[in-house]
Amino acid sequence: MMQLGLYGAACVIALMLNFGMATSTGAENAENQQTQIAADLTRFRNYMEEVKPGKKWQSGPTTMDSEEIRMAYGKARFYSVYSSPPLPPGAPLPELLAAYEQKMNDYHKQFISMTIRIDDQETMAPLYEAQDYNQGLMRVTTDDYARICAAAILSLYSADRVGPGIVTAKEVTVIRSENGWTCSVFRENAFRGAVVFDKDGKCVSMTKVYAGLLPS
Repeated sequence: MMQLGLYGAACVIALMLNFGMATSTGAENAENQQTQIAADLTRFRNYMEEVKPGKKWQSGPTTMDSEEIRMAYGKARFYSVYSSPPLPPGAPLPELLAAYEQKMNDYHKQFISMTIRIDDQETMAPLYEAQDYNQGLMRVTTDDYARICAAAILSLYSADRVGPGIVTAKEVTVIRSENGWTCSVFRENAFRGAVVFDKDGKCVSMTKVYAGLLPS
């Protein structure tokens, strides 16, 4: 009985030690992550001041993170800044965009929307075109992969008039054809987005536009 009691006590102590180590490790990892984010944001601000002098942003810099982004891109880290021109209410969106195109062009001479990637070699690069989003992207081979990768891209994609925002895989509708995959998302009064992957599993295009009525 004494041996059993000692054995049981030893097991309890071992469990407590393991739990303490796990808790300590978890806290340390969280602290390291916050330190990494702070360092990344400082680098991003310095990068913006160097390559886009005089540009301003209304939101950010902020980290872009989700389960889909981590699954699609592995260890790469993403951050964004975002600006949007003021749009008067009441007009249908196509007419509004046409009427204020020049105003928007002038606005974006001063303001900017941008998403950047930092890879495991600490290389920083902005994301603009489809080929930029392919860097480090998990290659699409199935409908599920297409759904995950499309959610990641649409989360990161910073169009001029629709800012970045987290998209989940369950929101993505996938259509498969002999040419590849077409993935789409629709949020009423928010945005309509689409990502197309070719038959080799590479992103070839993406769109993200405002969808809904402007407030009157």
